Amino acid sequence: MLDQLGYQPAGVATSFETTMAALKVTQVDIVLVDLVLTGDKTGLDVIRELNRLNIPSILITGTVNEATLHQLADLDVYGFLPKPYDQPALAAAIQLALKKFTRMQDKVFEEADAIKSRILATKALEDEFGVSEKLYLIKKRKHGSKASEKSASLYYRWVKICVAFCIAIGVLGILGYVFDIPWLVAYTSYGATLKINSILSIFLLSFSLWIENEVRLTPGWKLASLAAMMAALAISSLTVLQDVSSLNLGIDELLASDKFVNEFNAPGRMAITTALSFMFISLALLFNRFKFFKYAINLTEGFSLLSLFLTMVGFLGHIFKQDEFNQVVPYSAQSRPILLALMVLTVGIFYLNPKLGVMSIFSNRRTSAKVGRKMLYWSNALMIVASFLIFYYTPRTSFANLEVIFILIATITILTGVILWATLKQIKNELQAEQTVKFLQNRERELQFVLKRVPNPVAVLDKNMRYVLASRKWIDDFNLKDKNIIGKSHYEIFPNLSDEVKILNQRAMNGEIINTKFENIADNNGRLFNVKGEIRPWFDINNQVSGIIIFVESMTPATVSE
Repeated sequence: MLDQLGYQPAGVATSFETTMAALKVTQVDIVLVDLVLTGDKTGLDVIRELNRLNIPSILITGTVNEATLHQLADLDVYGFLPKPYDQPALAAAIQLALKKFTRMQDKVFEEADAIKSRILATKALEDEFGVSEKLYLIKKRKHGSKASEKSASLYYRWVKICVAFCIAIGVLGILGYVFDIPWLVAYTSYGATLKINSILSIFLLSFSLWIENEVRLTPGWKLASLAAMMAALAISSLTVLQDVSSLNLGIDELLASDKFVNEFNAPGRMAITTALSFMFISLALLFNRFKFFKYAINLTEGFSLLSLFLTMVGFLGHIFKQDEFNQVVPYSAQSRPILLALMVLTVGIFYLNPKLGVMSIFSNRRTSAKVGRKMLYWSNALMIVASFLIFYYTPRTSFANLEVIFILIATITILTGVILWATLKQIKNELQAEQTVKFLQNRERELQFVLKRVPNPVAVLDKNMRYVLASRKWIDDFNLKDKNIIGKSHYEIFPNLSDEVKILNQRAMNGEIINTKFENIADNNGRLFNVKGEIRPWFDINNQVSGIIIFVESMTPATVSE
């Protein structure tokens, strides 16, 4: 049947041992394997060995049971031919198997063309970032998972501490109202009282912060957290609306009357800066629920920073005890405990996302993050020291309304923002570099896997004729197992190549696809072969030739005349 179909049978073997012996001296395109053979081993053992040698096979059998099918699942069989069969069935099985074989060869060329991006990206990474350092960082972080878990647990505990601290402030304020203890409500004779609506907002936002910090609570708790956010947002928004529109919406004293009234604020109403801070914190927690959506984490941090900025302005006003600062921001309408609670709530929100946004600078172990943190600490420390020195050593008449201090606050804010932005950008660049390295590693593993299973010798060379990749068949057929050829010159590996072959390689390097035969090509042991194959160029992203691919279709021992 094979003769009539135009094929050339290379021989017949009846056992596993004779098959392997024949394959050592005979090159074949495909093997037809019967399931039942003489000896202890079956056709499945032959197919398993053919898989290792990258030779396609067709299984021929008249009996298939469940155990056989189970073993076949772990093997690569190019075709299946049940008995009895006729000539058309045999022809179809061989044609389908060889088509699969051809598709595998085509895939090699596609993968080889894709090497261009890997080489260029790797070179760019070496020049720009240093691939070896990034690979070390990836390996180090892979083994540092316990440290990462410990860090996450630490931030989780800090959020709980922030919640407990804020609740303690609120409880002290409630005790002051219940037992009529002025110092618990005011905490100081200078400044405003801790308003009842502020206490209520502290409780609502502390509850919401605690819920958002937990990950194993039921949807009911999550809904309660959302309700608390919205309630705090409503109280603060209505308070701001009252101050802006001069309306009285009846929400100043919801639960208790303010018995401690002074010159700094209206009784029972939280300051507009306090209301704005609560509003910003409520919005920050709201957007934090959608932190994995685009820009949500940026909005969370933006509102948190606005709240932190207003709180810092209020603290500086209390520190410098300047009533004139009321013309800029009415700090004195904010009590010191409420400023402390607002700051702790804001810090708690940042601790919710230790690996996202701004907080990634403080939780990240990259060199750029460490540099950014040092710049941040030193710049803010210097600006604060400078503000104190200017305040105490400059005549008061020169900045009666604290314009200089306000300018310093704005400068600190802008400088901090610039440092944070630059550090985050650098961390993002490093992360992209690491992801690119991982992608290249995975891509290279995939390509190596394909090349190992290619049943023909294939080699990929760069513009300097250095080896970039080589299939296992190339290594085996040219007896190069004892040589590490990657990175070495093709002409170093094959020093006896004729000038004619070198000219053909150069033509391919100039963009030409060449199908040719090479005679008397010597392997690593000096054995001579006649080689039939193809040489083709491969290109970079700018469509410039970056090297050649040598594909061997067949190799036959050369006969040398005496």
